[in-house]
Parts: sequence; C-alpha cells; structure tokens
Amino acid sequence: MSHLEIPGISAKWVIGFFGLFHISVAAMAIGMAFIVAVLEIYAYRNKIRRYDLFAKRTQLFHVCIYNIGTINAIGLVFALSGLYPQFWSQIFVHFFWPLIIEEFLFFLLATTLTFHYFFWEHLWGHKKLHITLGVLLIPLFFLQMYIINGLGGFMLTPGFKEGEVSLFKGILGYDFKAMYNPSFLMLQLHRALANISYAGFCLAGWCGIRLYLTDDAKKRDYYEDCGRIAYYIAFAFFLSIPIIGYFYSHVMMKEASQAFWDLMLGRGDILVLGIDTWWLKHFLVAAMLGSSLVYFHRIDKTNVPFSLPKVMVWSIALFYLMFYMAMGMVMTWLFFWLMFIAAIISALISLFLLHSNKNSARALFILLGVISFLTVMLGGYAREASRPRFVDRVSAYDNIYVPEERSPYLMVPVKPGDIPIVKQETTKEAQLIHDRCVDCHTLDVIRDYKDDDWDEVIKTMINYGTELTEDEAKLITEYLKAGKPF
Repeated sequence: MSHLEIPGISAKWVIGFFGLFHISVAAMAIGMAFIVAVLEIYAYRNKIRRYDLFAKRTQLFHVCIYNIGTINAIGLVFALSGLYPQFWSQIFVHFFWPLIIEEFLFFLLATTLTFHYFFWEHLWGHKKLHITLGVLLIPLFFLQMYIINGLGGFMLTPGFKEGEVSLFKGILGYDFKAMYNPSFLMLQLHRALANISYAGFCLAGWCGIRLYLTDDAKKRDYYEDCGRIAYYIAFAFFLSIPIIGYFYSHVMMKEASQAFWDLMLGRGDILVLGIDTWWLKHFLVAAMLGSSLVYFHRIDKTNVPFSLPKVMVWSIALFYLMFYMAMGMVMTWLFFWLMFIAAIISALISLFLLHSNKNSARALFILLGVISFLTVMLGGYAREASRPRFVDRVSAYDNIYVPEERSPYLMVPVKPGDIPIVKQETTKEAQLIHDRCVDCHTLDVIRDYKDDDWDEVIKTMINYGTELTEDEAKLITEYLKAGKPF
C-alpha cells in the first residue's frame, strides 16, 4: 500500500497543511538566528543600545517560533509515517543516521537558544561570550537545514536513474549518493538566502505594526530605525536570490525535467483553483522589488546609518530584469511583462504609502512583511507540488533493504556489495525501457500515456536524443503497443 487516507480529508492536503505551516515557522527561525547575531554585533561595536534591545526582542520571537516549529515537525513526521508509510520507510532507510543527527541538533539548538535569550542580561558583563553563543546558533541552524535539504533534494533529483543502484558508503542508513544529489547544493543556497530575507521582512512588518500602535515620539523613532535595519538586511539577501535561482533552474531542467516544465508551463498540482501558484509567487516577488527600489530611492535622500551601496541595489535589480527576460524566453513573454507591470504598480503604491504616512515606512514595512510571507508559502507549495510522485518512482530501492537482509547489518559499518541485492526478472524490452527512457522523464509518464501512437512517440524520442537502434526501437514499440508491464 503506497498511502492511507483520512475519511473526508485528502491525505495530500493533510501533509500540505503540516508542510506549509512548518515552512512558515522554520524558515523564519533560521533567518532570525542570523539577524539576531548581526544586530547584537552591530550594537556592541557601535555602542547603540536600541539595536541590542531589538536583538533581544527578536530572540524572544525566535524562541517562541522555534518551539512552535519543533512541535509541528513532530506532527509532520507522524503524519508522513502514518499516511504514507512506504514513502517514509524509503526515506528512513536512506537517511537513518542523518535524521538521528537532526534530532540531536534539535536538542542542542533548543538548549543554546533558550540559554542565549534568558541569560541576556546576566551575561551583560561578558558580552563577547554572549555574542559568541548567538553566533554559534548560525552554523547549528545551517547544519540542521543542510541535512533536511539533503532529503528535500533527494525527493526531486535522487541522483541515480530508475533501475540504477546508488552506492551507499560507510554505514547502513546513510546513503552518500542520495544525500549529495544534483539539486542539493542549489536548494541549500537558495533556502539559506530566502530564509534570512523572509525573517527580515517579517521583523520590519512587526515594527510597522508597532508604529501604528504608539503615539510616543521616541518609540516611533525606535521602531522606524529598527524596522529599517531589518529591512536592509532582508533586502540585501533578497537581491542575491535570483542568481542562485537561475543556476537552480538549470539543475532542474537537466536532472528533473518533469518538475521543471510543470513549473514553467503550470501543469498538475501547480494549479490551485485554476491559479498558477508559481506565476503568482513571482508576481509578488516583482512587487517586492518595485516597492523596495522606491524605498531605497527615498531613503538615499536622508542621512541614516547602516545603508546599502546604491550600486549594489541597482546592479542586482538589473539582474532581476535579466532573470525575468530569460524566463520570458523559456515560457512566454507574457510572464516577463506581467512581472514588469507588477513592479511598476507596487512602486506607485509604495510612493503613495510613503507620501500619505509623511515619509514613515510603517505601511510599506507591513505590506512587504505580508507579501514576503505569501511568497514563501507559494514558493514552498510550488516546489513541493512540482515534484513527480516519489513513491514507486525509484523502484531500484524497493528490494535493497528487505528485512531478512537488513537485520544482520543494522547500524554496523558495511562496504558496498556486502548486502545482497534482489534483482527482479525483467524482459529485454522492459529493461530497454528502464535503461533508455528515464533520462528525460520518469516511467510514470509512459505508463500514464493514453494514446496508442507509439511509432510516432518513439521516433520523436529518438529525435530528442534517445539512443536506440532500429531493432531496439521496434522491440520497444511493439512491447508498448501490446500493453505489457515494465
């Protein structure tokens, strides 16, 4: 059985709820670790007390969000193991030891994070020690994300073809080739930058809300200043995301073409109620860019500390333009023009908000905080929805870890080849399909094909680069026409 169902509720939507909620809090927690460290170091070096107070308040948010995310993560694991037992068992045997390390990191992070916040004032005379504890949280969080991204990348680009056995190295329960799959590095870099940006925009949004709730001039100055520095940090990382995204798309196009074209063309689960979630996500990203350029143009006219170089802002904004032009050439120029229009409209709205609030950025902070949240949710959903169905997609792994073979070797060092592999008997035609037809798509694409024009389909695939002799093409064509299993 591949998965179970909850009466009246789709199992897919249950997992989707847990997954998106986890993305919303976990991504913010990772970003806040970096922002707190930057604020505390900047406050200490420049002797600015307000930034230290803001860092402490941010760390309080961080403690609350991290604990909420941990509780939700436990719920997600139970939901996956209960509703999709085959999927979870496949993941668990590949990543047993990484998941054990992940749990250890949860404990270590919770302890260090709590200690760092509650001893903020007690270690005031040892500020460098306290800053060191805060900085230590950054590599711990990124190591935790490093492990999870290995799993996430594996589900998109397993790193081996269907019918090919990955060589695990060292210890059973840690699959080296699965962990360091083709999309692993790009996912790691993209999420790292996006998480910091997301957390910064949300903190600026919180400062915008506080600006609406106070009439005290000193407090307004405090929240305006703190919101601005959070916005600056967020925007600095926001600018670099399309560079990573560009190379990430290249990896997807080569290693996960079905997912790539689902995103580009808006197919399958990418569409929700007829709305292309990936297009909508980029529409909001373009709106964030337009609003931010207006804000920085306005802020350049004032004398404020902690500013970003103007050349940095406009040069990367130009790269965004080039990125959307490239996407327009791949898909349709309508995509490019919609993004361009979104940036213009958001820029005009931002000008109005700044003018109507007497140059206070409170409304703009809130707007960007909300848009940032929606962008992360839509991006997380689109990324997960574009993946081909994982269960049964990698059939080579179904027979590697059968109980009789695994029990004698559980949790002990092994070498490649120590564990016998059960190979299923296949016909010559089925083996050809397995070997030649998975470079560009999964076997499910062939199994789900409804028409019977296999002669034309095979000729088209050969034109696309599939290496088949005339005899092999004839064998596969007849086999597929006969409707035999493979």
